[in-house]
Amino acid sequence: MNDKRIIIHVDLNSFFATAEQQTNPALRGKPIGVIKAKGRSCIIASSVEAKKLGVMTGARTYDAKKLCPEIILVPANFSKYADISRRFIKICASYSPACEVFSLDECFLDVTETEHLFGNVFNIAFEIKDRIKCEIGDYLTCSVGISHNKLLSKLASGRIKYDGLFWITEDNALKVLDEVKLMDVCGLGWGLYEHLTKLGIDTFAGLRALSLSELQRNFEPFWGIHLYNLARGIDTSPVAPFQELSEQKSVGRTYTTHRPLKDRVEIYRLARNLCEEATAKARVMGLAGRYVDFYLRTSGKKWSGPKEVNSEIQSWHGHRTLKNYIDSGKELFDICKLISENWDFKDVIFCGVTLGMLAKKEYLPLPIFEADRKLWNLIISSDQINNRFGDYTVFPAQLLGMPIIMPEVTGYFGDKAYRLRYEL
Repeated sequence: MNDKRIIIHVDLNSFFATAEQQTNPALRGKPIGVIKAKGRSCIIASSVEAKKLGVMTGARTYDAKKLCPEIILVPANFSKYADISRRFIKICASYSPACEVFSLDECFLDVTETEHLFGNVFNIAFEIKDRIKCEIGDYLTCSVGISHNKLLSKLASGRIKYDGLFWITEDNALKVLDEVKLMDVCGLGWGLYEHLTKLGIDTFAGLRALSLSELQRNFEPFWGIHLYNLARGIDTSPVAPFQELSEQKSVGRTYTTHRPLKDRVEIYRLARNLCEEATAKARVMGLAGRYVDFYLRTSGKKWSGPKEVNSEIQSWHGHRTLKNYIDSGKELFDICKLISENWDFKDVIFCGVTLGMLAKKEYLPLPIFEADRKLWNLIISSDQINNRFGDYTVFPAQLLGMPIIMPEVTGYFGDKAYRLRYEL
C-alpha cells in the first residue's frame, strides 16, 4: 500500500467557449462570449482570446463590448456541453476507480494504486491530454495539476493555463502558496476572506504566522483548524468517486426570464415547464417527493419613459407538505397553483420550483386507482419517448406556443448533476 497519495486534477480550459469553437471552426481564434440565451446580458463563459482582452466570466455584455467591440456572443448549448463532459469524465475514470467529478469540466483522480499500470503519473497526464484531443476534439485543451492532495492539485492546475501541467511537491508547496492570492485556493470563501482582511492578513505567509489558538479564537474551532491546514497545504479529504454520490434530498429548477411576465397564464406556463423538468429528474433517480416549494420574484427595475429606474423588489413564496408522494409534473404544478392562488403577482422575472422530502419509489405503494394507474403509464411512455428522441419530444399541451425551456447544465452541474451516475 502506498502511504503517499498521488492526486491529479484535470481542468478543461474555457470549457463552454472552447466547446463552441470546437464545433464551429469559424469561431476559432476569435474572442467569443457564451450567454445563456439570446437577449441575456451576462457572459457565462469567455474564450481564451476574450479573456486576454479582459472579458471574464460574469461580465455584462455591455461592458464586454466596450472592452472588445469584436466579441461574438454565442447562445449556450447545454446538451452539447453535457455530451462533451460525459466523454471527458469517461476518459478520466479509465485511469482510476477513484474519480471525483468536481464540476462539468473538472475531475480529481487518485492514482496512488493505479499509477504503476501506466508507467507513472506524468504518462497518465499526457495520455489524458492526447485522448481528449483524439476522442473529443482537437481544439479542446486541459490543464493538469499533480500533487499529494486535492487542495494542492487543484491549485497546481490553475497555475499554468492553458494546456499546461504543474506539479506541487512537499518541497515547493509553501513557496507556491505564498505566490498566490488567498482567494486563489479552493476552500477559502468570501466570508473567511473578509474576516482575514479585517485582521490585516492578505497572504498565506501572514496566515501561517497566526497560531492555531489565535485562529480558533477568531474563527471558532472548526474554521480555525481549516485555515491552519489551508495555510500549510494540508488536506486529507478523500477523492470521492462519482458512483458514490449521496442520494438527492430535493430536486428543483429556477429560471430568470428575459422580460417581466405580466400575465398569470404566462407565468403559470413557465412554472409548468419547470415542474416538468424537476419531476423528470426525480423519476430518473427513482425518487418521489412530498414537499413542494414555489417562489416568484420581480426584477426590482421598471421603465419610466426611456429610462430604467429601480423599484422595490417584490417576492412571493410558499410551500406545502403533502401526505402522499408525487413525481409527475402535473401533480407538482397543481400544488404550486394551490400555493399561489391568493397571490397578487405581476411583473415576474424569476420563478423557482422545488420538490423535496424525496424517497425511493421502490419503497412506496403502487397506485391502486384506475386514474392513477393511467397517469403512471402515461408518464412511463412519455419518458421512454423523450429519452430516445430528446427532451420535450412529448410535452404537456399547456406548453404549446411558448419557447420551451430546456434542461440546463452549469459549470457546477446545475440541473443535470443527477445524471452522472445514470449515464456514464
